[in-house]
Amino acid sequence: MNLHIQMMAEYQAHLRALDQEMDTLMQDSEACQLIQSIPGIGRTLSATIMAEIGEIGRFENTRKLVAFAGVDPRVHQSGQFKASVN
Repeated sequence: MNLHIQMMAEYQAHLRALDQEMDTLMQDSEACQLIQSIPGIGRTLSATIMAEIGEIGRFENTRKLVAFAGVDPRVHQSGQFKASVN
């Protein structure tokens, strides 16, 4: 039992160190600050979004970023079907 308690304490110490490192990186990132300005998006979610997107400059325009994220509600095609009206 003592071994498990010691392991948990070590994991918690590692998590605290990672948390501090994430805070430092996010404070230096203007993009993270902008994302956090969106209502409902906090520290953890903004870090997740930044990690998923990566280098934002690789997207030619906002439509390509939206398509990458999969949040565009319009359906253009599905299987053999091609929509003519959204």
